[in-house]
Amino acid sequence: MKKSLGKILLILIIFTLPLFANELATYTLRSNKSDVYIKEAVEITFVAKQQDHTNVMFFFLKPKPSADYEIKLLNKKTTELSYHNFTTTFKYILFPLKAKELHVDFDFTIKEASDEAVAQVYTGSRDNVKWIETVDTKVPLQTLQIRVKPFQKHVDLVGDFTLNTKINKKEINQYESLNLLYVLKGKGYKDDKFTLLKNIKGVSIFSEVHDAYAKLSADGYSIKRDFTYALSAKTSFTIPAITLQAYSPTKQQYYTLKTQAYKIKVDKIATSTLLDDEESPSTEPLISAQTIKQFFIYLVVFITGYMTAIYAPQRHIPKSEPKEYEDIEKARTAKELLNILTHNYDTKDIEQEIKLLEVITYKNNQEINLGKLKSNIVKKLKKQRASR
Repeated sequence: MKKSLGKILLILIIFTLPLFANELATYTLRSNKSDVYIKEAVEITFVAKQQDHTNVMFFFLKPKPSADYEIKLLNKKTTELSYHNFTTTFKYILFPLKAKELHVDFDFTIKEASDEAVAQVYTGSRDNVKWIETVDTKVPLQTLQIRVKPFQKHVDLVGDFTLNTKINKKEINQYESLNLLYVLKGKGYKDDKFTLLKNIKGVSIFSEVHDAYAKLSADGYSIKRDFTYALSAKTSFTIPAITLQAYSPTKQQYYTLKTQAYKIKVDKIATSTLLDDEESPSTEPLISAQTIKQFFIYLVVFITGYMTAIYAPQRHIPKSEPKEYEDIEKARTAKELLNILTHNYDTKDIEQEIKLLEVITYKNNQEINLGKLKSNIVKKLKKQRASR
């Protein structure tokens, strides 16, 4: 008999909880779609309206996480219709990630507070703030079911998008880089791992992805995403055309986005024959034992020459002519040589050498065989003078 009474009491409790919840508030849960493709945006709306007007009432709705979908709160709006009469509307956007029957569950909580409890929060001093004391009621909600279909072919994007491209130059040398920009714009699913330009053989690629904006809406994210690439290479190469397959849920059709290919010419500056294991200028210490030794040798030679000039018979020695291209020969660094060439010589026939020196001096400080480079420059200048 006791067991029978216990079972009857349990059944009454199970059926009373939903009724109690209904006495507190009425609520509806619905989605705008029940049959969708993977990553197609689904708008879910939940509306709760206060039924019992004894106390102030607050509604809280939280989706249960799942690896089968992404869900984001689009907005929440609470309206006070009259005294102790609130209604709250929640809108969520769900993106299915797997082709299957989805079961979407929420935790729904109703919190009640008396006018006195609410008043204490507003009238309390800044140092004596109290949380609102509430009576919480968890209300079970029916599971929302959504059927998710697989695509009939491979799809890179879901939504309505455009893809544009811009390039700043199509000819560089091996020390330069070019900038390439792709702009993806539209509305749909936002994939943070999505990339465009893959590896290109023999090309160094530096990339940056920036969202100019990504705002959630009922149809998905309104997106403008910039894919910026800096490319450099030693030889000419081709930036391949990019082809993306996409599906538009609004038009219910597949479509293709495609960019053009770019042929990039890389002009070579012949530096392979100028490279040397030795650094120029030398990285030896400024003052060394060898330097001190040479200083005293030069000092002895100078004193000897000075004494000889004083006591030797005076005779006229014709002044020697300056050695041709002596300033080039005396240049000790790439920067010094660059200044001499640009200020003292016609650079028309030595443009490559000037460009190389600029790169070495101001960009990468590459080590070179300075003597060999000076020899090549002198030969070109002599040839230039002979042709005139």
